[in-house]
Parts: sequence; structure tokens; C-alpha cells
Amino acid sequence: MGRALGYWAAQEQYSMQDLLKFVTEAEKSGFATTMTSDHFHPWWHDGAFGNFTWIWMAAAAENTKRMQFVTGVTAPVYRYHPAIIAQAFASLDVLYPGRIGLGLGSGEAMNEAPLGFDWPRARARLARTKEAIQIIKELWGQGVDDEGFVNFNGEYFLIRDAKLYTPPSTKIPVYMAATGKQAAKVAAQYSDGLITYLPAAEAGKVLHIFDATAEKEGRDKDSLEKIAEYKVSFSEDYDEAFKSATFWRATLIKNVFDSDISDPRSLQQKAESKVPDEKIKQAIQITTSIEDCIKSIEDYFKVGFTRVYVHSTSPDEIKFIQMFSKKVMPHFSIEARGSRKTTATSA
Repeated sequence: MGRALGYWAAQEQYSMQDLLKFVTEAEKSGFATTMTSDHFHPWWHDGAFGNFTWIWMAAAAENTKRMQFVTGVTAPVYRYHPAIIAQAFASLDVLYPGRIGLGLGSGEAMNEAPLGFDWPRARARLARTKEAIQIIKELWGQGVDDEGFVNFNGEYFLIRDAKLYTPPSTKIPVYMAATGKQAAKVAAQYSDGLITYLPAAEAGKVLHIFDATAEKEGRDKDSLEKIAEYKVSFSEDYDEAFKSATFWRATLIKNVFDSDISDPRSLQQKAESKVPDEKIKQAIQITTSIEDCIKSIEDYFKVGFTRVYVHSTSPDEIKFIQMFSKKVMPHFSIEARGSRKTTATSA
């Protein structure tokens, strides 16, 4: 599997209208795929948004020509029943064949607790996610009876004679978010690839576990995607670039993804007192030179990632996309063409 770049659309930080402009510009600039967050609550209170991602995906697909869209990520644990996820993404695939992907994960309290759900330990959430993947795949037509009806009796989910009367028109890829050992193993067993927000320097262990588990399961590890989220904020004015990046300060609270905090006001208050500026600068590349992105992205590919989604939190996002396409993408496009040429020659 080759090396590819994708664009990231942050539903928490921008309006749906602005995101449509961004993704349209991204396609014009050479991006072929977009990953987009799927949350009920955002990570920040001030100036944030709470867009419903599935609706935006339909509008974005309609406003672009070939751009592919995948969630990063949808949590099939409480507020979204796996059968409803299967139905929604099957319908999206019927409208936009081959352009829809599903990223799954065990979720965060801020998206489930506001709707009245208790927040369990990570082990239970992972078990729910595992069952959900099985249900979704069966409803899409894998492992069902002759008439397409599905029954599933799990520890957490019960499906009785369920059938999608509008099935997907193509094979929808399913990816899974993972940062720990057990999640990486489940991703290797049941998904088409792993998604992680871990920086390149910290991702080696998780990628190794993913590959080793895939091989143990008799799967071709080289056919599975390894997807990274790379955060960057660019402006010729460093202070402006940094200011825009502070929107993500709460994601850097220690163990925040397992936290039971669900109110963005509380997340923001805790982040402002517990997360120093230096930690933001370590987690997000703050730069006044767009070419700095090249080495950072190369670092992800060097440790084994096959696709890097560029999550820009720049103060002028359109300018970032345009400059990135001119100064950064050609570097990887030339390499990709050379790689294909070598493969074709050797074959």
C-alpha cells in the first residue's frame, strides 16, 4: 500500500458553510479524501460548533466531484446504535458510490453523557465497539442468511431479524481508532485499517501490535491502512498561528479521552488551568513556513503510516490549503509517481 495525504475537516471548530468551502478548495488543490470528526459536544466552549457530521457529509459529497469522505470517528456505543450507523452509511454510499468510509471508535464522555448515558470503563466501550463492527458488517451483507436478515445476540447489543432494504452499493471501508494495545488488536481483527492521533515518535508500538495481530489472524497487513492525524497551524504571524491552535488545548488534558467530563465549559476551564502553552506547541506544529510540513509528514510515513490526514487549525484555512498544495503536495506527488513507475517496471 502506498503513501497518501488526506484533508481533515474539523466539525467542532468551523461552521458547516465554511467547511464546505474548505473541502471544495481542498479537492481543487489535489486532495482526494477528507476525514471529518463526528461529535455531539465540541472540545471547547468559546466559538465552537456542534455540526451533525452525517448531514454535512451528504452536502459535501454533493458539492464535490470525486472527494471521498470518512468519519474520524463515529462512536457506536450509545447515542448511535450500530444498525442506524449501518443504515445511514449504506444510504450515503448509494448516493455517492465508493466515496464513503466509516471510521469507528469507542468514543468520549462529552458525546454520550449529555444524552443521559453513563460513562463506563474503556474495556466495556471497546467491547461495545467490537460488537458494533460485527453488526454493521453483517447488515451490509457479510455473514447474513439467504434473505439478508441479521440476528445478533451479544453482551451489549441485540439484533432481531433486521435487514437493510437499501444496502450499500459498494464495499464501504471500516477503520478503527486506536491508541492502546487492546484497541489496536481489535482494529487488526475486524477493520480495514487503524486510525490514531498519536505523533509519529510515539506510534511505533501501536503500529507493531496492529501488524502482528493482523498477521496472526491470517490477514495481509500490507493491505490494511495505517492512518495518522497530523495537526498543524500555519500563518506568517506566529502569534496568530498559535492563537488559532489553542482551540484544541482541552484535547491535551491528561487522560482526557477516558475522562468523564462532558461539559465543554468544564473542559475549557480545566484546560486553561492544566495545559500550558508549551504543551500545545509540542502537540501541534505551529509554523510560519509551510515547507516545515514536509519533514513532519515524512516522519509519519517513515514509521509505517500509509495515509496522513492533515488537520489544519490555521487562522486562514483557505490560504493554508492553497499554499500547502503549491509548496508541500508536489513533494509527495512526485514521490508517489516515482513509486508507481518503479512498481510497474518491476512487475
